[in-house]
Amino acid sequence: MPVWQQQIERHLDLPLIVVTLDDRAGSVANKKKLAEEKLRLAEATGRPLAVIINYDSVWRAPFAEWAEHQPWDLIIADESHRLKAPGGKASLAFKRLRSHARARLALTGTPLPHSPLDAYAQFRFLDPSIFGPSFAAFRQKYAVMGGFQKKQVTGFQHLEELEALMKTVTFRVSKDVLDLPPETHVTYECDLSPEALRVYRDLEEDFVAEVRDGRVTAANAMVKLLRLQQAAGGWVKTDDGQYHRVDSAKQNLLADTLEDIGPNEPVVVFCRFHADLDAVDESAKAAGFQSLELSGRRDELKRWQDGEAQILAVQISAGGVGVDLTRARYSILYSLSFSLGEYDQCLARTHRPGQLRPVLHIHLVARNTVDRKIMRALEARAEVVEAILAEIKA
Repeated sequence: MPVWQQQIERHLDLPLIVVTLDDRAGSVANKKKLAEEKLRLAEATGRPLAVIINYDSVWRAPFAEWAEHQPWDLIIADESHRLKAPGGKASLAFKRLRSHARARLALTGTPLPHSPLDAYAQFRFLDPSIFGPSFAAFRQKYAVMGGFQKKQVTGFQHLEELEALMKTVTFRVSKDVLDLPPETHVTYECDLSPEALRVYRDLEEDFVAEVRDGRVTAANAMVKLLRLQQAAGGWVKTDDGQYHRVDSAKQNLLADTLEDIGPNEPVVVFCRFHADLDAVDESAKAAGFQSLELSGRRDELKRWQDGEAQILAVQISAGGVGVDLTRARYSILYSLSFSLGEYDQCLARTHRPGQLRPVLHIHLVARNTVDRKIMRALEARAEVVEAILAEIKA
């Protein structure tokens, strides 16, 4: 949300009244009250009002009821793939808001992060006549159903028609048009210790056996792959639910990488797990640097942007979308999401408008582990879980 306010001030020469309803505004009730106050000011002064609010608040009472009674000139859904679940609360809120907006705009760099079916709810907000009012009918037309009682999506069909319909109201801008500096990818590898590798192999052998016996499907493979990914990072979950460190190879590799980058360059480190965020903090301290965090448990982004620390540890689920991290030209991917869309969004946090220097993306990989399989799938633009399962079955 702060990025939108900054960009409006930078690029629009309009007498706008802008209200940013972030955490500083307090509860959703307070956000609604503040929006009402700013609307009265706008009406009294004859100026247009811009309201900036996140997806988690827009569907909640009492703001939602207030918003649905306003005649909006324009509603913009930024990072619109967040609306991809047709039954999601934010998605349904935008469905209701649609009829109250004279114009609607959806913005995203990853419109189909998981499957072609992700298009439906976004286009339902934009123009329901494109794909019709029924998601069930949309899925029946573009998905191939199979599995138990034919209720699982096993493939897709008629994709050329789907793409043609999408193009009727879309405009695509590639990064080339943005005149961004170049970006480079490198991979640094480390080896797990013999003890950690033994633990990892035990988990992997059990997983492979279950896959080949047909006991693991894409639906339940996620948990087992997460365990393998955590083990590759040096952590194993014990029977009592606690995490036990079995290796520090990747953490040591991160510390060495930070030392190589030196003390004068800001660095963003993307992680999936809280244990990895803690490892980033320890590695930063080992290299003599201060670190801050952007995650579900801490939001220290503003302090990092203001230069209080060199290192920012970012949890992918909390800081992979809509955040401006162009202070850094180095982004380190310590552990990855299984989502291609989230991966692309992470890369775009540093390589985006506002970045003036060449960007280096550094991938940290534990050799001969699931880390490499995840990287292969992402590089092939494939769905990670399905690609790994197919590799094991081959």
